Amino acid sequence: MSTCSNAIEFRYISLDLLTKAHLLPKVPEHNKDAIKVDFYDVGEYKKEYLWKAFKKFSKKHYESIHKFKSLNPWVSKYATFEVFKWKNDNKQWNEWDKEYLDYFKKHNKPPRHLKEEIDFVVFLQYLALKQWKRVLRYAKRKGIEIICDMPFYVGFDGVECWLNRDQFSIGEDNKLFEVGGVGPDAFSDVGQLWGTPIYNFERMKQDGYKLLVDRIGYLANLCDHLRIDHFRAFDTYYVIPANEETAKNGVWKIGPREDFFNKLYERYPDIKLIAEDLGDLRPEVLELRDQFNLPGMFISEFTIFDLTNESTNRQLVYPGTHDNETLYGWFLNLSEEQKQFIANRLKVNNDEKLYDEIVKYIFLIPSLMTIFQLQDLLKLDNRARMNWPGTVGDPNWTWKLKDFSFINEIKYPDWNWFK
Repeated sequence: MSTCSNAIEFRYISLDLLTKAHLLPKVPEHNKDAIKVDFYDVGEYKKEYLWKAFKKFSKKHYESIHKFKSLNPWVSKYATFEVFKWKNDNKQWNEWDKEYLDYFKKHNKPPRHLKEEIDFVVFLQYLALKQWKRVLRYAKRKGIEIICDMPFYVGFDGVECWLNRDQFSIGEDNKLFEVGGVGPDAFSDVGQLWGTPIYNFERMKQDGYKLLVDRIGYLANLCDHLRIDHFRAFDTYYVIPANEETAKNGVWKIGPREDFFNKLYERYPDIKLIAEDLGDLRPEVLELRDQFNLPGMFISEFTIFDLTNESTNRQLVYPGTHDNETLYGWFLNLSEEQKQFIANRLKVNNDEKLYDEIVKYIFLIPSLMTIFQLQDLLKLDNRARMNWPGTVGDPNWTWKLKDFSFINEIKYPDWNWFK
């Protein structure tokens, strides 16, 4: 539910790097010993220092902000959106005063009387992108590839919907009349009601799906591989009336399928995508994935009890994703019968070594890549779980490493496995 697909969250900007750049004096450490992230608190703490850095930077280097705007045309309108939200008490854009609601229908440039605030938001994106590219360069020197994750939908209260209402399921009253989600399945009797705006694919087709193609292309340029969440929606997407309280009463509709990907690869022939192809899918979803030779996913926590379900060299293998239990938390919750099944499958006679052997098994099965969460390598239980689907707020995404001493605690993999 971010306010812009292209923008980077300002909370991740390193104040220490701004100190090294002489934009700030040395900044005191904030909540050094916290084992969870309080995102609101971090935002309020950093804003004060970032404003000071902006005032100093803009006096001597305003041309850098101007150049950044010209190279990134999206950023000025995004910054205007954020400032308009501040001016409207953080209300959703469809509740703004008329002068803000339809501003860019009447004007080509952001309002001059809000220039400083808008430039501050642009400055935050300038810093965030500069620091992120620093991370990318460092990773490349170390031989590390970065995978980024793209939600299929955007948030309603964001710049994409504000500026492109005709490309979404938004009525003339500027309200959603249908929303996204997933119907009832084995995980939930009522389905998942996401509340996200639905793309108007018929309208998008008229300009070659430009909004979505541009979004994917921009994000893919910020990483080595882009994982598209809810990939199945390109084949079939679930539509729920906006007035529903659950996802029970929705319908599946046909997505843009290969027509979209043909347009995407025309623009970005070398793009590297990963399809999130989990769940109960119809065969056409997998056909679409394979038509464009996209790697899929294989989750060992889901498949280890199915002797017929084997990974391939075209899949990314995970113990579990951020939405699942940690591997050790999952292991602790197994029944004795389940543990015995795994022990028999892996030919393990020592119960104390069973977790280690599960880790080894996952490392060694066929894959394009095998990805472990750090929590799994540190053998942490569900107190370190990252996310609980269907819930909002704490404790989701708040787990953090206190420091880097964990490096000495990782014992996986044992490289003797690979000899």
